[in-house]
This record gives sequence, structure tokens and C-alpha cells, in this order.
Amino acid sequence: MSQKRLLALVGALAIVASACGGTTASAPPSSGEPGTSASASAEPSTGLAAEQTVRIALPGEPPTLDPSPAQDANSLAVLRALHRPLVYINEKLEVVDALAESHEISSDAKTLTFHLRDAKYSNGDPIVAQDLVYSWKRLADPRTAAPYSYVIAEVEGAEDLLAMAGADPAPSDADVEAALDKLGVSAPDDKTFVVKLATPATYFLGAMTLWVFVPLQEKWVTSPDAFEAANYVSSGPFMLDTWDHNSQIILKPNPNWYGDVKPTLTEITMPIYAEPAAAQAAYEADEVDIIMPVASEDVPRVKDDPVMGAEFVSDPQLSITYYNYNNGNDATGKKKLARCEDAKACPTTNKNFRIALSQAIDKQAFINATFAGLGQVANSFVMPGLPGYDESLNPYPFDLTAAKASMDKAVQELGYASAADIPPLKFGFNTGGGHEPRVAFLAEAWRQAFGLQTDQIGSEFSVFLTQRTAGEYDISRNGWGADYPHTNNQLAGLFTCGGGNNDQQWCNEEFDSLIDQAAAEQDLTKQADLYKQAQKIMVEDAASLFLLWPERPALVKPYVTGLTKTPMDSTSPGEHFYETMQIAEH
Repeated sequence: MSQKRLLALVGALAIVASACGGTTASAPPSSGEPGTSASASAEPSTGLAAEQTVRIALPGEPPTLDPSPAQDANSLAVLRALHRPLVYINEKLEVVDALAESHEISSDAKTLTFHLRDAKYSNGDPIVAQDLVYSWKRLADPRTAAPYSYVIAEVEGAEDLLAMAGADPAPSDADVEAALDKLGVSAPDDKTFVVKLATPATYFLGAMTLWVFVPLQEKWVTSPDAFEAANYVSSGPFMLDTWDHNSQIILKPNPNWYGDVKPTLTEITMPIYAEPAAAQAAYEADEVDIIMPVASEDVPRVKDDPVMGAEFVSDPQLSITYYNYNNGNDATGKKKLARCEDAKACPTTNKNFRIALSQAIDKQAFINATFAGLGQVANSFVMPGLPGYDESLNPYPFDLTAAKASMDKAVQELGYASAADIPPLKFGFNTGGGHEPRVAFLAEAWRQAFGLQTDQIGSEFSVFLTQRTAGEYDISRNGWGADYPHTNNQLAGLFTCGGGNNDQQWCNEEFDSLIDQAAAEQDLTKQADLYKQAQKIMVEDAASLFLLWPERPALVKPYVTGLTKTPMDSTSPGEHFYETMQIAEH
């Protein structure tokens, strides 16, 4: 992947980064409801097929369609069609008004006021500002246990609520409710929603484009089987018609969708495929119209095929593929997991051990062998083009001699005679995503370099997510796609102590302090430098094994038009704007 290509794609990100900063009294005018302008791949709405159904392969069962706890790509691929928050991104990754008709930002950048447009849910009820108060409080409520709750940290009162998560003893319901009453969100009337920030975070408006900030009706959420198709209530361009678990999801247009662009599609069918090979076979049998990603082992054959080669699409992504090392901290980040109190039982808590594992991996060979050569070597986490990206970071390049020296130090510190004496490492991954050869590549590299053994543990996706979060693996597969295009989304919550997505159980208070400083810094140059300092600490501590910034290979039938693609799409090109898709005559 060309770094210049990715930099060009994210050239508009400065707009997002500065949208909430400075002393402007109001945001720049919106260009209209997101998705009003399709990408270059879009065709005019002429010559359309009579049947406007698109079939998009979903690479796994969504663990949930509840927006508050959702955290995975399969769930988000559906949620982006079902809901829209106050603000959203457009195809240029600019933040524009969505449910909000307009908004203002105070001169100190700490008060955001949103004016809601006339809008209804799919059940016909009006969307009111109190629904946003409920939704935001539900996100912050430690009893919800939302992995993305940390994105609300900058709101007044949120830190007290986040501190309750994982507390021992657990806070009482009365204490939680008292803290929720102090959260800085309010609804002066049905059309006005006010957010008060504890600190003037320049990126917060961008964070508000996330699915966790969508409006939710309390009467719906608290009803029986609320998130099944028969009872589901949506606010976006589509609504949930059918959810046959582990089989398929069907979406239909929401007749109450308020956006300027009304769906041409009359149905989105999402058959669920547990294995990439099954999705590929379905595409080749003309049973689906879009698959993403194309399995790496299929890419050479697909590109050489006279038909599929013309349907193959591979675009740079604002994402990263990496593997967690278990650094041994519990959910609070402040003390060790019980099983890791003895470092000998958790060798990845040893810095030299983590460094040795990193130095033993030839990343380009890994990309060539398991990603069909698609992607750019990553030596750090922050993606090219975002403030805080640092191309100079590469403290542990591939070097087997250095790796063996680091391992010698580690085994001595851990009290083993050799790496071969260390019990097999628990190496976790989710099945059905084509991860087996990648896990095998890494495990074999470590076996050859050190005689190190691993237990390669594949689990169903929802089980894997739970076990990874709980720190049950020594090493585990991970990946991250930008939720909103700002460095805060790459570092806060993923590497801060006790962060909701800190699946490597890493904690460094100096890192956290720099992230807090960067969040409050309105000078973007100084802010980027703070992020660089923080990332340097994390990378030099070998918190995780960073491997590549990938491209996302896809296959799209030529009659699927109107795709509004972004570099944040993860399961389907154009997944942020299903409402612009169309089916041409064919």
C-alpha cells in the first residue's frame, strides 16, 4: 500500500481535528445530510433494475445490534444502516450535521448545543432530545459495561462513572444513579440537546459520529427482546426486517428516514458466512453481490480471473492489524490479573520477552505470505496521515540475533533455563476470519527462533471477544479500524489504563498523562507532538506486535452502483452510506 495514497485519502482530516476547537461561535455550515454526494464510482439514477435488492456477505454473526455495547465490525456493518447520531461523516470524512439540523460550539469549546431536525423513528414516534440524554447516560453507566464507554470521558461527570467500572466492591445502584444525574448532558426541550465538556477536546465532535451516540428510546430498549427483528426500532435509512441468527439479516428502507437521500434499494440481504471460503463460493455462484474481504489465499486467483479481475477492488484503509501481548493488568489497569501475579505464569508481562517476540517477526514476509502482499508494514499504531503518526518509530526491527539476545535476558529474568522450558503460550484468535495461517506463521517463527511452543486456540467470535477482554490469552489476534479519523481514537481507550478496548492489559501512567494533555491541547501542532511522545512510550515498551496497515480487498458485481466508499469501510465498500447504493440493469 502506498503511503502517499493513504495520505491523500485522509487529507481532509484536519477539518475533523479542528471542528471542535478554537473560539468560533458555531460550526461551519453542513453540506447537507451525509451521503448526499456519492463517490466517483456512483452512477446517475437511470437504467436501474426493476429489483433493487443488494446481497452483501456478512463475515460472521453480529454479537449484538444494541448500539451501546457494540464493538465489532460485523455489528457495525448493520448498525450503520439502522441508526444515525447527531453528526456523521460525509464521503470526505468531514463531520456534518445528521440528526442535528444545526449546532453551536461555545467560545471556550466546552459547551455544544444541538438543534434536532423534525425526525421520527421507524415506529413512527418522534425523536426527541431526551432520547439522547437516555442514550448517553446508558453509555456511561458502568452497569451497561459498554467497551466504548471511554469515548464519553470528556463530558462533565463522566470520569466518575467510568471509574466505577470494574470497581471492587461494585458501586450501589443509588451511587450510580447519583453520578448519572451529574453527567453533563441535558434536554432543555424536545428539540435541543446540550453537552457540557470537562475539557475542550478538539476531537469530540468527530467522536460523536460513532454509533454509541445515537438516540435510543428508553421504552424500546427496556422492552422484552428489544434487539430482535420483531421489536427493533431504528433512526437511520433502513430498519431491521429479519434476523435469522447465524444465517442472514434483511434490512428494508425506513419509511420515516429524514435524510435528503432516500434509499433506492428496497432490500439489503446480508447472508452470514462463518468462513471466507463460503462467502467466496457464494460470490462466484452469483448468490451475493459484494464480499469484503476477499480471503488472502484467493487474491492471486481472483486478480488473474478475466471476470473477477475486473470486479476486484482493493483500497487503503484507516486500519491496522496487530496482535496483543498480555501485559497482565486487570480491567482497572491498576493491579495484576490473578493468574499473572507470578510473572513466570505470564511471560508476556516481561518486557524483554515481548521485545524478543517482536524482533523475531519478518513483517514483510508475513504480509506476503498471509495477506497476498497487500498492505504496508506497521511499526507503530497511529496510521499514516493522522496527527501523531511517526515514521521514525521502529525500535525492534526484524533481527534474529537481537531477538535471541532479548530472549536470553527474558528467560533469565523469568527464572527459566530456556524459552523451550516455558509452558505453551495461549494464542487466541477468532475462527472464520481466515486467521489460522497468520497465527500459524507467527507461532512457527517463534518456534524456530526460540523453541517456544504455543497452544493456538480458535473460538467463535463472541466467545473470543469476551476471553480476549478478560485477559485469558497470552497473545491474541486484534485489529483496529478508525471509528473517527483522529489520533485520540487510535490511542485513548486502547492503550490507556483500564481502557474499554485495552485488550493487551497494558498500563503506563506517563502515557495516560500525555493522552490527557493532548485531549485538552487546542494547538494542533502541540497536540500532535504530545501524541507522538505517548505513542513512543507505548511502542518502545512493546505493548503489542504491530504488523501492517492493510488494504481491504473486495469483490463487487458491476451492476452495484452508487457506492460511497471511505477508507473506514471494513465489511463492505460503501457501508457508511447504504442509502446511496443502487442496482443497475443487468
